[in-house]
Amino acid sequence: MSPTWFGDDSFVGGAERYVRELTRASAQIADVTWASFGDRADSRRDGPLVVEILRRRGLPGVSRLATNPLSFRLAGLVRAADVVHCHQPYTLSTDAALVAARLLRKRAFVTDLGGGHRWALSKALPLMAGADALLLISGYSRRLWLEAPASARPSRLEVIGGGVDTNRFSPGTAVRSDETLFVGRLLPHKGVNYLIDAMADGAPLRIVGRPYDPGFFATLRSMAAGRRVAFEHDADDDALVERYRRALVTVLPSVYTPVDGRTTRQPELLGLVVLESMACGTPVIVTDVASLPELVEDGVNGFIVPPNDAAAIGEKIRFLRDHPTAADEMGRRARTAVLDRFTWRAVAARCLDAYQGRLVDDAGAREARTP
Repeated sequence: MSPTWFGDDSFVGGAERYVRELTRASAQIADVTWASFGDRADSRRDGPLVVEILRRRGLPGVSRLATNPLSFRLAGLVRAADVVHCHQPYTLSTDAALVAARLLRKRAFVTDLGGGHRWALSKALPLMAGADALLLISGYSRRLWLEAPASARPSRLEVIGGGVDTNRFSPGTAVRSDETLFVGRLLPHKGVNYLIDAMADGAPLRIVGRPYDPGFFATLRSMAAGRRVAFEHDADDDALVERYRRALVTVLPSVYTPVDGRTTRQPELLGLVVLESMACGTPVIVTDVASLPELVEDGVNGFIVPPNDAAAIGEKIRFLRDHPTAADEMGRRARTAVLDRFTWRAVAARCLDAYQGRLVDDAGAREARTP
């Protein structure tokens, strides 16, 4: 279950893509129903995956919010399930599912995708502690949850990691350009302003993503004036793959403290864009922030630079542009790293192992082998 889903009628972002791809992969090896919420109810199939869109209901201004939904049908879905897996803590839907699972004696798990809402019962009550385990997408996310009071979380914290569809996101035959690529929501913590600053030498930059903060987007447009910066807001998956395949490099310049000064500790709990680019054989530049260093081996399949540092980003872009052979080799190594560590089938297998208690709660051993 997730409060939002990947689509034009909901949200298009890494968290929503994560749930979609994990449920698709899990449905290849188990019977899976994915429940989410919308303005109208809908039932459909995605291959073997059953998709149930529940109509949002409840308290006006609270549970009807797109990111904090609730539905009376949720209890019935919990009753029919053997295992309940809630994506996003601190939402009314997760609160309700955890309570229902406890009453109906169902196993329940929660994954943190960097969301949540201030209007949630679990903000005041220890509902999260009633879950069987937290199934986390990175070692960084696990470390954050270990800082929470023991009474506010389950004792088991497992890292299942994240993946990418390596059939869809794959190298092609397109000729590489000298274009730098950014993909993601246009929000301040993504640090896109530093990337635009890094393009002071006139090299081309393509920014693919939807503007969710009008003020920040206006700032980006102003900074891009007079530079070779193209904004693209509606690229579908096929177009996105082509953007990755043609790019010189993909940059994810996320920061803890963005230009608006609102510090966050969760700028990137995983970074699916990084994995998508690497799967396409395109090297990446990421900042030394949150989970991103878990995905990239500096100088091998990409570069890791300090956050809030346009000059460092620009230096690495110029290196890749001036050394095409090294850039190609980095791209090949990036693809190999994804195939070795970041497939959705492997994530789904770890997830199902966690449902059945087969993952051992040994943080040191697990984080050494799991992103």
